[in-house]
Amino acid sequence: MGSLTAPEVGEEALDPDAGAWDSIPSEGVPLVPVPIEAQLNAYVRAAWTGRDYGRSGPVELALARCGGRLLARLSWDGSAVPPGEFTDAAGLLLPREPGTASPVTMGTHAEPVSLWQWRDRLASQQGLPSAKYLVSTGPGVFRPVPAGGEVSARSSRAGARWSVVLAGPAEALATGSVGVAVWDGANAERAGIGAVCATWVEVTP
Repeated sequence: MGSLTAPEVGEEALDPDAGAWDSIPSEGVPLVPVPIEAQLNAYVRAAWTGRDYGRSGPVELALARCGGRLLARLSWDGSAVPPGEFTDAAGLLLPREPGTASPVTMGTHAEPVSLWQWRDRLASQQGLPSAKYLVSTGPGVFRPVPAGGEVSARSSRAGARWSVVLAGPAEALATGSVGVAVWDGANAERAGIGAVCATWVEVTP
């Protein structure tokens, strides 16, 4: 997998459909299911063993900077089936320390990762925020980041294809690598059940 850059852009790039993204190099990031053996909850392991999940992707990923914020545009083909109880979701993973192990388990207690998570517009209809800044220490083990971590998101959908721009503090990119994750709401995916990249994507200055 190659590397990405994060050029400076204007506020218009907060729109996932803005023309500014056309000139920014992107990377197709393949995804794999979060390993069932990595699930920390015994009930989840039993309930999902043998079931098909984590088949989303690849995700087309591009990065930019705007006034001290990091912008990440994620685009992927979602399910053609409308979601039910659970919403479609996607996230940007950012290691909090250099040399963090593979993102496939979404961090560990010893090597936590930051997770900027977006949930589709159904979340706002349920009174929930569409974007959260979380710390992940394993599949589905997420907690809100302390004060000072704010993430916003805007999304669009054309047919089954989602495009989402997540925006958060640029200092989160200090380790120079990122990852992505996707949850298919129509398949009841949530928490640690989803698709994630198997390796980090490097970001050059």
